[in-house]
Amino acid sequence: MDNKYAYDLTGVRNALKGHDDLTEYCDAIDRLGLALSTLTELQDATLALDAIAEIHTDPEALQVVSAALMAHAIISYCRATHSGGRGRKKVGATKKYTSDQHEKHMAIADLRNEVIAHAGVPTKGHGVRWLDERVVVKVVEDVEIYSFSRNRANYLAAVIADLRELLAVATATVEEVVEERSIFLNVLNLKHVTDERVVDALGASPFDPYAFYGLGQLADDFWDVTQKKRSETLRNGDW
Repeated sequence: MDNKYAYDLTGVRNALKGHDDLTEYCDAIDRLGLALSTLTELQDATLALDAIAEIHTDPEALQVVSAALMAHAIISYCRATHSGGRGRKKVGATKKYTSDQHEKHMAIADLRNEVIAHAGVPTKGHGVRWLDERVVVKVVEDVEIYSFSRNRANYLAAVIADLRELLAVATATVEEVVEERSIFLNVLNLKHVTDERVVDALGASPFDPYAFYGLGQLADDFWDVTQKKRSETLRNGDW
């Protein structure tokens, strides 16, 4: 495929954000980006749960990495659905939850807030079951020793089951938001297709996957137009 090109719409937005009459267009780019970023976080959580399932029959691997995978799944899910921050507004990922699913969502959020991310005091079932810590004094042949005993879960099957259910609903919801916002941005693209400022901003913002990702299969695969295909690189180390 020789006829291929890409534009960095984040760069376009940055170039145009000073023009008041293009605020709607810039906001549309932002809003689509927020939805796509949220969708990626939900996919991250699902991939982490898939990885736990893949290593389930390997006791050594399960012991070493399952806790990290579980924490990653919980934190990614909560970033997408619960946490607020200046970097990304919520896009309504939980708006189609039933009342029962909302209760499960709050239990996952409590687990994240009070156990996974902070040393707090959990109040919901998952958090209460996750960690039990005791200060113990033991006496052995008249020698008194204080010790610390901890019973901490690497993961809980009930948490995985709840997350799977919630992720299915949240992912489908955000995919709908992405579709709606993509359509709206397409409409604005057509509206401004002859605006010289937009044309110039697009021309000044080409996206080169080899510059962004580096040489390799990931950059080669960037041009795959399969719907819902992830496009990212995960860095290891300082480079």
